Amino acid sequence: MYLTDYINSNKFDSSIPRLFIDGTTYKAYYEYWRERLFERVMRLFVWDGLGEIPQKEVELRLILAGRAAVCHIPSEYNAPYNDTLSVMWCSMFGVTKYDNEFKFVNVRCPLWTGTKKIGKDAVIINNNSLREPLFEIVNHYAQLIAHNEVSIITTFINARDAGGVPTVSTEKQKQSMRTYFKNLYNGKFDTVTDIANLNVEYIGSDRRTLQNVKDLFETRSALIKAFYSEIGIRSAFEKNNNTVTLEVMSDTSQLKYNITDMLECRKKACEEINTIFNRDFSVKIAEEIDYKEGEIIDYGKNGSAGL
Repeated sequence: MYLTDYINSNKFDSSIPRLFIDGTTYKAYYEYWRERLFERVMRLFVWDGLGEIPQKEVELRLILAGRAAVCHIPSEYNAPYNDTLSVMWCSMFGVTKYDNEFKFVNVRCPLWTGTKKIGKDAVIINNNSLREPLFEIVNHYAQLIAHNEVSIITTFINARDAGGVPTVSTEKQKQSMRTYFKNLYNGKFDTVTDIANLNVEYIGSDRRTLQNVKDLFETRSALIKAFYSEIGIRSAFEKNNNTVTLEVMSDTSQLKYNITDMLECRKKACEEINTIFNRDFSVKIAEEIDYKEGEIIDYGKNGSAGL
C-alpha cells in the first residue's frame, strides 16, 4: 500500500504525526477534534486589505486571546516592510473611568515588544463585545466529542466479547488476560489456554446492551451541531415534509446574534485602522455560512443543508 510503504521508507518526514494503535485514546481524539474545530472557527471571517498581515495571524489572536493589537513596529525590526502594519499579541493597561477600557497597550511579537497608545498609534481588535476568546468553546466541545468517540470504540470492542469484565488475583493472570484483550482489540481470533486463567472471575455479562452504537453516533452529530450553534452557524439539518418554515428557521435570530457581534467588533476595528493608519481594511462573514434572513433550502427528508 502506498501510504504504508511511504511512511515506512526513509522519505517519511518524522515531524508529521504518526498514528499508532493508541490513536483511539481520549488524548488522541481530543487533539484531533480540537484541531478540527479550531480550523473551523479560523475560517468564520474573510479579511481584505491586510497587506503583509496574514489573515490567520489576526484570527489566531482573536480566537486564543479574545483581542489583538494592530500597530507599526520599529523599522529595524520590520525591514523591508517599514511602512506596513503588524498584528500583535497584547495586554492593556492605563486607568480610565471604566474597568474594562484602557489607555495603553503592551504589544509583543517574536521580534519586538513595546508600548503603544490605544486610538493613537494602536488599534485593538476585539473578538466580541466582551473580548472573550473562542478557544474556550473549541476546548469544551473537543472534550465532549472525544469522550463520545472513546465510547464508540469501546462499544465496538466490547461487542466482540460480551462475557463480562475479568477480575484477576495474580500477575500471571493479569498478563495472560492483557494478551487476550490486546488480540481481541486488534481483531485477532484468540483463546485463553493458560492454566493461570482457571480462577479468573467475570463480573457482569452481555455488555453489548449497555450502549447503543447508533445512539453514540447520533450524540456525536448533536454535539457538533451544538458547537456550530454556539459560534453562530446553522448546522446541517433534515427538513421533514411536515416541518413548517417557522420551525426550521426558529433559531436563525439567535445564531445571527452570536456571529453578528463578532463581525461588528471586527468591522469597528477596521474603521479605526483605516482612519488612523490610512489603510483599507475590511472584513465579512465567509460566504459558505453567510445566510440571509428568510432563506430556506428545502432538501427534503433525506437531505441536509448548511455545514
